[in-house]
Amino acid sequence: MSIPVIDLFAGPGGLGEGFSRVKKLTFKTVVSIEKDVMAHETLRLRAAHRHLQQNPTTTRETWETWDQLIEKSPWDMLFRNLSSSKDSNILEACQCANAEALRLELGPERREEVSKEIRNRLEKISNDQRLPRNIVLIGGPPCQAYSVVGRSRNKGEKAYVANEDIRHFLYLEYLHVITEFQPAVFVMENVKGILSSKVDDERIFEKILRDLRRPGIPDGATGDLEYVLLPLVGPRGEEEIAKPHKFILRAEDFGIPQARHRVIILGVRKDVYLAAEAKVGTLVPSDPPSVSDVIGDLPQLRPQVSKRGGGMHWLDALNSPLCDYVVRVLKNDVEPQMREVGKLMEKLRTDLSERKSDPGAGKERIRIPERKRKPVKALADWYGDRKSEILPNHESRSHMPSDIVRYLFVSSFGKVTGESPRLADFPGMLLPEHKNVDRFNVAQSIFKDRFRVQLGGKFSMTITSHIAKDGHAFIHYKPKQCRSLTVREAARLQTFPDSYVFLGNRTAQYTQVGNAVPPLLANKVADIVADLLKAAGYK
Repeated sequence: MSIPVIDLFAGPGGLGEGFSRVKKLTFKTVVSIEKDVMAHETLRLRAAHRHLQQNPTTTRETWETWDQLIEKSPWDMLFRNLSSSKDSNILEACQCANAEALRLELGPERREEVSKEIRNRLEKISNDQRLPRNIVLIGGPPCQAYSVVGRSRNKGEKAYVANEDIRHFLYLEYLHVITEFQPAVFVMENVKGILSSKVDDERIFEKILRDLRRPGIPDGATGDLEYVLLPLVGPRGEEEIAKPHKFILRAEDFGIPQARHRVIILGVRKDVYLAAEAKVGTLVPSDPPSVSDVIGDLPQLRPQVSKRGGGMHWLDALNSPLCDYVVRVLKNDVEPQMREVGKLMEKLRTDLSERKSDPGAGKERIRIPERKRKPVKALADWYGDRKSEILPNHESRSHMPSDIVRYLFVSSFGKVTGESPRLADFPGMLLPEHKNVDRFNVAQSIFKDRFRVQLGGKFSMTITSHIAKDGHAFIHYKPKQCRSLTVREAARLQTFPDSYVFLGNRTAQYTQVGNAVPPLLANKVADIVADLLKAAGYK
């Protein structure tokens, strides 16, 4: 028997992916809801992929057909082409995915419709007229209104009023689903900024916790329904649980190759909590793999040059007067390390200019024969959830010629010093033309680390949706590549398996990856939920 999962505000499906890959108990997503058009396309495609994986009649030929369509279909035609496949397994998987992944915007005016859709799917899997009592609810309301950066941006808007921002109250849609369907367990995720966000001078997180403990109708009345809210890290004494910061989970402390700090609430219906003898596990700390361990096996790429380059070849940027000047200045710097950076830049551009073969810029779908693939140094089984020659979403983005020089400097600096440079470390000619960069007082500039290399020997910084705007903060650790991370590399750091195809234009793909919950982290949370439900008698 499988445990039904409801996924709200699903995005591209990071939380659901983690739950789907639990081995000790079978979690089955019965409905996932997302409003964004392109994230929904990704969510639906992954649902079809998951149905194929779970179907014992899926053959090698079926997967070959699937991969051929993935490789050759434009993103906006891909699901349509799959749905019209002559392979019966693919056709069935697409039908199931259409029923599972819904594109709906959650809000007060859609509650009845959302409830109806959820109820219809739960009734189909229930053995009697009653809804199942073993439901798991997962998801995280949109975080822009809670994030520190978002609040800072909103303050600059004259017409912005916090208590009128509907995003502050979308958690109520989550609450209504809890109230109506009474899940055995729920997992709610959000940004760390939710702890300090206020509406009408009240911290919104404190109100959310009160509402989740005793969910009821909107006017605040409550019934007998009660939840125990638990952080996923210990200890869990009564005094500890009462502290909001205890709900912060640092992903890098639990084997995720990225510094990602999020608030995650584990809610357990009180009867389930008592049936499990009040014993609920916590996450076990583990060291994270490094950036090089996670993305070092991926095909090397060169950068593309933006239209501002006027048709310039990328190597021309490294042999430009700007790069000549920077190398000369660095080689004559008073600091020995800076001289080493200059020497490395000079050697690298010489090596690149003399290289006989062009690594290429990659593309949306790369076919790599098994024999030509390099082994992944970390989490190989996780990333390789099935054998496929298709590597999706691995194409370099376009950069201005001056940025290519900056990326060469930043990555070379990282290789020599083991750190990412700040703007104060930049040669003057290499400082960006930006309103927030004061050339005469660089140390006081906003965003002092605007350009950052993700160091190969460490875990990465947080992959955020800002990566969709530019790649300055996500520069590849190998100086010879002179570029920012691809969607696939960002997805690896977010622990999405290589078979996970992100749809939409590249900006949308980066946004989906940046907003998602790391599937491996979700999987570790799901393991705790599985142990809890088994202890409570669910199988």
